[in-house]
Amino acid sequence: MRNEIIFDSKGRPDIMVAFTPEELGLPGELRGRRVDEYLISKYTNTVIDGAPYSMPYQKPAVNIDHDEAIRLCESKGPGWHLITNDEWAALARQSYERDTLPTGNTDCGKSHSHPEQTGTTYDGTGKTLTGSGPVIWNHDGTAEGVADMCGNVWEHVGGIRFLDGKIEIIPDNGAAAGADQSPDSKEWEAIYTPDGDPVYYNVHDGEITLQPTEATEKDYDGVSFSDLEAAGMDVPDKLIELGLYPPEGYESGEFFWVDTNGERVIYRGGYWYNGACAGVFALDGYYARSNSGTSIGFRSAFVRYSGGSGNLDNLDDEASDLNDAPQADKETIKANAEKLNSQKNYPLPDTLPGMVKQALVIALAGIYKTAGGEDVEHFRKVAQDATDDEIRETLDLTRSLAELSVTACTMYRAIEQATAAIDKAMKMATTTTIVIGKEAADHE
Repeated sequence: MRNEIIFDSKGRPDIMVAFTPEELGLPGELRGRRVDEYLISKYTNTVIDGAPYSMPYQKPAVNIDHDEAIRLCESKGPGWHLITNDEWAALARQSYERDTLPTGNTDCGKSHSHPEQTGTTYDGTGKTLTGSGPVIWNHDGTAEGVADMCGNVWEHVGGIRFLDGKIEIIPDNGAAAGADQSPDSKEWEAIYTPDGDPVYYNVHDGEITLQPTEATEKDYDGVSFSDLEAAGMDVPDKLIELGLYPPEGYESGEFFWVDTNGERVIYRGGYWYNGACAGVFALDGYYARSNSGTSIGFRSAFVRYSGGSGNLDNLDDEASDLNDAPQADKETIKANAEKLNSQKNYPLPDTLPGMVKQALVIALAGIYKTAGGEDVEHFRKVAQDATDDEIRETLDLTRSLAELSVTACTMYRAIEQATAAIDKAMKMATTTTIVIGKEAADHE
């Protein structure tokens, strides 16, 4: 596990936490492509110019429904996606197994159980700026961990839904690889008991139980996660793995809400007024995919596939892989290329590798401008005419420049939010190891 800054298709930075598949117990292959790493947004995302970003001391984006959260994350480029329930549950399991279950903003800016733990609130709400709490609010209790998984705002997760109480998933973390998550998608699959029956939740008499048949009466309610029970069936290991049933001996007050009527999408983590009901295993399965609200946010994640090294040696091979990417990814690449084309009458490439190279020029120009470059148009022209070898050399030279520009950008936005937050941000910067990644070269 390490912290890393990577760039999306707009050439803008995200602070991510990188894990190997083995560290999280997630698939090492997605749809025939070997996975090197899963990168999870360190912070609940904010939205800037219509795109989500993982940055500290920002207002978490809210009032975004489930499908829009998926679209926004995928629009960042190939490999980007809404964090899946598989990924969220893997982090939750890691916290539980290592005895680092995080506290968080569960009482209007502070922890309900440890009121001395506080974050930076804003706009007179009980919500806190992303990552503004103590490191104990990170999933592993260190400065390197994923922040704010307990409380502050609920978060959309992909790859899972409840349909009339039946648990359905996109198997093998397929939602991280551009799977169709629409209501009528053929990719949804039930989870089955050892006897081959689909698993349902049944809400009845103030309890929620697992059972192998659909409930005859539809209802909604919530119970403590540790109070979920099974009726007339053995619990599939997959349910425990996905944080849908407590592991043996688990004790916690966080809540698990279910509505067994119709399709329900899933939020995780709880919000700023949930008290003991919030936590990394907290789940809200009450709402339709069209629901949004001031207490519901999201975070993106990224898959780094084998061969995505940050250089241009595999550009043609990686570009061809974009044919299997979500349509939004291809449209983003083309839109960026058309933007550059319209600015200086540069010819729009006819090939996808050409578009990728032209999008890379945009990203490099953004870094040059942020670092104080005065003649951006001349830079673009020179970059557009550069050979592949010259671009490779440029990427090596711009590594330090990118680090400086990202630091300046992040600090500028922190100052905008609250001058009082600067000291905390500086302390975080000195205790967190961050590596700059060149994902713009691989995935634009």
